[in-house]
Amino acid sequence: MVSRSRVGPDARAGTRLTVSQGIDTKAFGRGVWRGFVILVIGALLQPIAAAVAPLAGASFLLITAAVAFAFAGFRTGDTNHPIFQGAVTAVGSYGLVLPLVFIVSLSVEPPQVVATTVIAVAAGGLAGLTGHVVRARGKRGGKI
Repeated sequence: MVSRSRVGPDARAGTRLTVSQGIDTKAFGRGVWRGFVILVIGALLQPIAAAVAPLAGASFLLITAAVAFAFAGFRTGDTNHPIFQGAVTAVGSYGLVLPLVFIVSLSVEPPQVVATTVIAVAAGGLAGLTGHVVRARGKRGGKI
């Protein structure tokens, strides 16, 4: 008896699924969760940072957000558009943490949401491009 798989030849060959050759879905999922976890841990550590050093506590969330968005967007996977992949992944991680922000905060201003989204796009896109270049040079055997 011959067993037939419903999976196409691309999936059987071990290639990654992409959404219309634009976004690597596995890299997207991993990046979104990576950024989300960093954002949540940073938000939990912010009161401690504010208690230890008030000046550091004030900028702690901004620095945490930029680092989280960069980590989210760095691993772009097999995509033809690393800047887009990184930016979308970073915005996705912010989209996951945004409901928690609305629950915890009494008031969230729309300009704050827009500004954080812009930071996510910029940091994620730059990290996506950087990660893509690092991996391309690594595959060619060049210096990083």
